[in-house]
Amino acid sequence: MLLECGMQEEGLFRVAPSASKLKKLKAALDCCVVDVQEYSADPHAIAGALKSYLRELPEPLMTFELYEEWIQASNIPEQERRLQALWNTCEKLPKANYNNIRYVIKSWPSSPSTRT
Repeated sequence: MLLECGMQEEGLFRVAPSASKLKKLKAALDCCVVDVQEYSADPHAIAGALKSYLRELPEPLMTFELYEEWIQASNIPEQERRLQALWNTCEKLPKANYNNIRYVIKSWPSSPSTRT
């Protein structure tokens, strides 16, 4: 929905949706009953639900355990080595975390996916 409705929206992840609309959307997502038409006009609600989901996870998607590795990898000046280090760290994620990150990244246009 974000790709279809929100990519032209300025401040998509900065502008907060109305609290009542966000609460209603989260409840609908929890029940797997979302009226797409109702939320297609408000991409901020969809972005807010995604942010809320990620914020409420018991552990960050990138994990506390791998925090130092992510930081070290991101500080490598050479792009090729930095990407390899980031990939190596990504490979260490728990399967559920990896699949979640993969889904989010794969959803964006022109994101290459090499791992199945």
